[in-house]
Amino acid sequence: MLLAILGIVDMLGGITMLFPNFLAFYIGVIILLKGISSMLSLVTGNLVIIILGIVDIIAGLMLIFSFSLPFIWLILIVKGFFSLVSSLGR
Repeated sequence: MLLAILGIVDMLGGITMLFPNFLAFYIGVIILLKGISSMLSLVTGNLVIIILGIVDIIAGLMLIFSFSLPFIWLILIVKGFFSLVSSLGR
C-alpha cells in the first residue's frame, strides 16, 4: 500500500512539473524528503534505489525552485506508474 501511495506522489509530481500549479512547492518538498530518505537507505547498496533517490531529489528541487529540465517529468511519471503497478501486483 505504501508503494502505491509513493507511486501516486511521483505521478502527481510529474504532472505538476508538466502543468505547474500552486501545489508545486509542497509536492516538491514531499518528493525531496522521499529522495533523501531513499538516499539514507544506502545500507542496502542497491544501485537502482540510489539512482531513483537521485531522480527524486532532482525532481523535488526542481519543483521547489520552479524550474524544469526537459523530460524529467516523464521519468517521474514512468517511475510512479511502475511503482503503482508493481504494488498492485502483490
